[in-house]
Amino acid sequence: MNEIKVKYCGLTTHQDVMNAAKAGVDAVGFVLVKKSPRFVSNEVAAELIAAAKKKGMTTVVLFADHDVEFVRQAIIDCRPHIVQFHGFESAEYCEQFGHRYWKAIPMLTVTDYIDYMTRYKRAEGFLLDTYGRVQSGGSGKAFEWFKFSEKHKSKMILAGGLHQTNVIDAILKTGAEFIDTSSGIEEMKGVKSADKMMAFMQQIKRLNYQIKINKKHLE
Repeated sequence: MNEIKVKYCGLTTHQDVMNAAKAGVDAVGFVLVKKSPRFVSNEVAAELIAAAKKKGMTTVVLFADHDVEFVRQAIIDCRPHIVQFHGFESAEYCEQFGHRYWKAIPMLTVTDYIDYMTRYKRAEGFLLDTYGRVQSGGSGKAFEWFKFSEKHKSKMILAGGLHQTNVIDAILKTGAEFIDTSSGIEEMKGVKSADKMMAFMQQIKRLNYQIKINKKHLE
């Protein structure tokens, strides 16, 4: 197993960004979906992305079935490293922007995730999340975990209901090497908790330390 990477999603304040950097996460995400309790405007996202870049974190902006022109303008305004499509967008839709992107997989409706992934040939990553039917992402609920395909694992990002008390179990059951959490680090919906942000990463750091030790023993 490789060391685990982590993305904190749905950050809304400068303090959230600073807390994420202090915790040691690899990536941070900003939600541009107006109906979300974690929504930020393009202007706010741009400011937070600039701050996150200074701390060396990968920056992601999240869309869900947005109008094409809205996405184009947001990319210009926010200048993220990656755009994340978290709706039911087609591969053609996602790839028309010529930008690095991740695609979320609606695990409540998709039965063959590998087939789904093969449609999005230019996607750099796939978030397996608990959404679909009438439920959107950020629900705080997990789908039924399963062992990830070794062939595709490097592009797979586990999301959906992950928090400090279940994340290690989730990693061990799936083999995931990239974790995404939002509601699992909140004190209330849309409001991040500095303590939970630190506690989550402490779990990951302990596991990463063990992974390093195990690798040394195998050398």
